[in-house]
Amino acid sequence: MKSSDLVHLLQKLPAEDRRALRKFVRSPYHNLREDVQLLFEFLDKKLEKDFAGISNEPAWAAVYASQPFDHQQLRYCMSYLTKVIEGYLTIKEATADPVQSQLHLAAAYRRLGLEKTTRRSLDRAAELHQLADHHDLHFYEKNYLLEAETLAFSEGNKRTAPRNLQAVNHSLDLAFLAKKLRQSCIALSHGAVANVEYDTGLLPLVLDYLENADWLDAHPAISLYFYYYQAATTGDVGYFEKLKKGILENGQALSDSELRSVYLLAINYGIQRYNKGEGRYLHEVFELYRSALERQVLLENSQLSRYAFKNIAGIAIRLGEYDWTADFIEKFGPTVEPRHRRNYTDYNLAKLHHARREYDKAMRLLHKVEYEDVFLNLDAKVLLLKIYFEQGETEVLDSFIQSFQRFLQRKSKELGYHRANYLNTLIFTNKLLNINQLDKVEKERLRSEIIEAKALGEREWLLERL
Repeated sequence: MKSSDLVHLLQKLPAEDRRALRKFVRSPYHNLREDVQLLFEFLDKKLEKDFAGISNEPAWAAVYASQPFDHQQLRYCMSYLTKVIEGYLTIKEATADPVQSQLHLAAAYRRLGLEKTTRRSLDRAAELHQLADHHDLHFYEKNYLLEAETLAFSEGNKRTAPRNLQAVNHSLDLAFLAKKLRQSCIALSHGAVANVEYDTGLLPLVLDYLENADWLDAHPAISLYFYYYQAATTGDVGYFEKLKKGILENGQALSDSELRSVYLLAINYGIQRYNKGEGRYLHEVFELYRSALERQVLLENSQLSRYAFKNIAGIAIRLGEYDWTADFIEKFGPTVEPRHRRNYTDYNLAKLHHARREYDKAMRLLHKVEYEDVFLNLDAKVLLLKIYFEQGETEVLDSFIQSFQRFLQRKSKELGYHRANYLNTLIFTNKLLNINQLDKVEKERLRSEIIEAKALGEREWLLERL
């Protein structure tokens, strides 16, 4: 029984939901079966104090007392209880949004032919809708539902009575455009990582329609996704500039979760352009990260992703923002998930010490990092590679490069397209070790190779060393 879907469902419910569910199960409107109520009370108590005590026989005894054990009957009771809980979750979800609740009520009154109360519910829904803090995707969806329900109500009046048909059409267009563009951006981003190409359906028509729309910037939930998609697919820098400007000036129109998604799309785009050799994008990404931190949209459940923590520190260090980085690590290190907090904090501090040429401090921290995360492992190895090179440890470095290459070979499937980035770093570092420093032609040839390499995260460091 402990591994049943019912128990897993109850385990996932927050304490306040379990308290509300106690009343729900006892309500004769939602449940007429006493055995279902008794089973819930048994499981509720066991989950609180004695999870190990959850099993079939004790559950049967608590529900059916002295009756002979019947496994099938117990399964039926568990199934009934699951349906009651699903009913609770459905009602909770349906009534969670006050605008949606008023629209459901308006529809019910309309079907009963109660004109006055229908109108009152529609007016209340409209009032609540206008109080919305954000004009995001959900705002447009609810706006359409409000206009559609208003139209349904007006259709019961005389044929000549005014209709809100234009408002319905307009709100439907906005809701569709917001949903279509957001989904298209998600598919584009995922497709680039998973090497999958999705059918975009009506998207080309949508893009053509929006290209010259003079109202576009008034709707950030549409415009920001449009600018990202165009920037990512056309490479036109103008779209990225509009995307960044829109985020910084109009991003507050979106909810925190939606704004976080848009920030990350823009940041990932900038990182991709930087990795292709367009150095100016590093500062663009840093500005976006800093803005997102100031708006506090990167934290989920008061935690900052360890990957974002590492990326932000790395970019700031590369831009020479050492004091800012130290403050960032001190402020946001404690927000990283506890399991990864020490490793990622130590790694970022090691990288900062390396940038300040405090090599001994950097080495001590790197030796403390536990390499559970393969990419943290790789980046720590790159940092060691730099330290060995800058300290002139030629023999150690030569051996280290060979072992690093073997590691990349073993992890090739796990690393995917990232492998090329690290492998190129090793190849060019090895060339640096063996180049004739007095041969200007050979040095210039190597410089051109480094500049033209497609996947090379350490391009600037290699050029500086050359």
